[in-house]
Amino acid sequence: MKAVYYEKFGDVDVLQIGERPIPRPAAGQVLVKVGAAGVNPMDRRLRRGEYQEFFQRTFPIIPGWDVAGRIVELGPDVTGWQVGDDIVGLGFTWKLGVGSYAEYMTIDDTAIARKPARMTFEQGATLPLVSLTAWQSLVESGKLQRGQSVFIQSGAGGIGSVAISIAHYVGARVYTTARAKNHDYVKERGATVAIDYKTSNYVHVVKDHEPDGVDVVLETLEDKIYNENAVRIVKSGGSIIYMNNEAPPMPEIAERKIHTEFLHHRADGKMLGELMQLFDKGELAMPRLTVMALDDAAEAHRQSESWRVNGKIALKVQAL
Repeated sequence: MKAVYYEKFGDVDVLQIGERPIPRPAAGQVLVKVGAAGVNPMDRRLRRGEYQEFFQRTFPIIPGWDVAGRIVELGPDVTGWQVGDDIVGLGFTWKLGVGSYAEYMTIDDTAIARKPARMTFEQGATLPLVSLTAWQSLVESGKLQRGQSVFIQSGAGGIGSVAISIAHYVGARVYTTARAKNHDYVKERGATVAIDYKTSNYVHVVKDHEPDGVDVVLETLEDKIYNENAVRIVKSGGSIIYMNNEAPPMPEIAERKIHTEFLHHRADGKMLGELMQLFDKGELAMPRLTVMALDDAAEAHRQSESWRVNGKIALKVQAL
């Protein structure tokens, strides 16, 4: 099968395109003929060799966790699925090896959901990781409810785009950062206040609107100042969900009874199926979509690294 892979960690130049063996599904897995693969920041961070202490690896590594495609083979003990079913899934694994940047991929049957018929494979491939992460962050961990307030960092990005829509669906007031040219985009998805981080101090803007602080903060950036600012803008007793770091060592977190969590997404086919229905009904807004060819995976990673991607990138692998 045709695949994108790398045989050592490094910059985008380590990505190769060539033939790899078609994987075989183990017990509880299905083999998927891949229509499209989603591109996530985690793909290029793992390619660079980050998080080596957490992941096992077998080179060559085919990147990609997000997938949309068609089941072509069932492994032992798989029930509830048939060959020919169109699915989306989050093929997360702690062992890097076979991902979705390929014509075929194996994935656990508990990590997939049915792709709505009206949804393209490219659209479906952009949704699993960001929608599961956003829902688990805001609703499960943050306990965000109607009438509450939330600050979402980087609203025009992949997670931000979907997180804004989920927060709006819940009924919360949504504050987010985005460049001025992206304000219409984030407001279309449900942002109440869009803050141009180039010209305004978002901490001051949020506190002007919410003097006691917001109920929930979803912090997607890594730097120390952002992690500390999250504590400054959340209300006492509120929640901060960190995507890339543990909470900073600030005594006021305990003093003000702030709940913090360094959240790692969880593959959950049932939850993903419920989210797909919300997208299909139009109750959640799709992120802006850029479609590129599988052969252009290196350029997709370059764009991801530029921090200038609005919404999500999908790699079209093959027509199904």
